[in-house]
Amino acid sequence: MIKLKTCESVYHRMPSKNTKFLIIFLLGIIVISLNLNVKAQDDEEQQFEVGFDVGTELIWEVTELDASSFRFIFGFEPNFEKGDQIRIIIRNVVKQSVAWSIKYEFWDYKTDWGVPGEEFTTNIFLNPENYGDYLFSLTPVEDYLAAVVENLPSEYSAVGSTIIKRGISDVGKDYRWDKEYDVRGIPVVETYYNEFNEIIVRVEGTFRIIPFGLYFIGFMIAGIIGSIVLILRRKRFTIKN
Repeated sequence: MIKLKTCESVYHRMPSKNTKFLIIFLLGIIVISLNLNVKAQDDEEQQFEVGFDVGTELIWEVTELDASSFRFIFGFEPNFEKGDQIRIIIRNVVKQSVAWSIKYEFWDYKTDWGVPGEEFTTNIFLNPENYGDYLFSLTPVEDYLAAVVENLPSEYSAVGSTIIKRGISDVGKDYRWDKEYDVRGIPVVETYYNEFNEIIVRVEGTFRIIPFGLYFIGFMIAGIIGSIVLILRRKRFTIKN
């Protein structure tokens, strides 16, 4: 009887198979949760990327200009006229520990594009809190701009892929600045407005990316050809009848 009690006692002290399974299962969940948490933190720090490649050529044109309003708002003459263009070619894109470094060649208004342009380097910090009215936006654009305006003063706001800033010029005049980006983070339209919402100056990109890419063109062409064939067949059928 003593031996039986001893064995029974030991049996009750040993964990059952279900208990072991539960412990292993819980430990597995903890390990997976820790790994997912680390990955989520890494993704959060590095979720924003540059959306264009080396060699990308960009041209912007002044499409609207009210020179008198420009002088009144900013206190000096514009160094461009309607129809003038600027040009940029991306020469290098490097991801560093805290920022994207973008090197580009630049031709200003009224410069000769037949000679080498000026070389500049701009840094875009990965952390949206360090935003500084960059030329380009990181991608995904809408997510990046939304994160940016959360950390900026109230004069900044964002609507979709457009960042908006309400400012005061050096001569004390109110103006509004809108910059709209495409999906690559390249500005396609940049506009300055006076306090009456009238355009002071607008610059637009002469480039446009095709929605849905080259496959869209292929399907569109195939659709056009198919429609032509269908029309011709119908005409032949009508003539035979």
